[in-house]
Amino acid sequence: MTERCCVPANSPRAQTSLAALGIALVLLTVVTSLGIAIADTAIAGADRTPDERRVAAATADQLVAADGPLAARSNVLNQSRVDNFDRAALERSAPPASEYAVSVELADEEIARSGTVQGGTRISRLVVVEARERRTLTPDLTTTDAVTLPRRSAQATVTIDPPAGTTVWTVRANDRVVLHNRSGLHGSYEVPLVPYETTELRFQRAGRLEPGNVTIGYDAPRSTKETLVVTVDA
Repeated sequence: MTERCCVPANSPRAQTSLAALGIALVLLTVVTSLGIAIADTAIAGADRTPDERRVAAATADQLVAADGPLAARSNVLNQSRVDNFDRAALERSAPPASEYAVSVELADEEIARSGTVQGGTRISRLVVVEARERRTLTPDLTTTDAVTLPRRSAQATVTIDPPAGTTVWTVRANDRVVLHNRSGLHGSYEVPLVPYETTELRFQRAGRLEPGNVTIGYDAPRSTKETLVVTVDA
């Protein structure tokens, strides 16, 4: 008859087994707790991300729209509007910015922010930033009657100071008469231009014009490609 052998409860082997079992239970509890915490965090993040993405995309689209607070036209931003953009302008143009933490960056520089953004969802848009700088042109009209201005100039200031014996009575912008006085033009005049075409200003005159008798001031555009980034942290 076979005898069964059992390990006494107070033996070293039994005590070691109980200790190992206790450690295993503790580790199982810790792992389970961590798993639940990670799952809860993932679920919370999944619930939050669609709202962040929706708000970020809507805000970015509004900022680059033709009627947006920054745009000169669709996807083209006016540098002076960018310079004046702040939190109040952001919340006016994108009402969700008063409820969420929103950051707006252009060319890696933050231009407006509402709330504290620590993470969140980022939406990017490629844009052109257009700035204007004032230029003055003094054309040599001794051998020609015309001078050409670049495209995207919306307005020019034409100053006419003819010498004695010379009369300038008409100025044309391409085929349009923009200034006319049969007795003679003298002084500074604001001339509207078509910004989407190259403009040739032609001077109808009698007599000679020297360099400096006509000066033309205009705003010349300067464009750079940049990235607009909107970050929303719910």
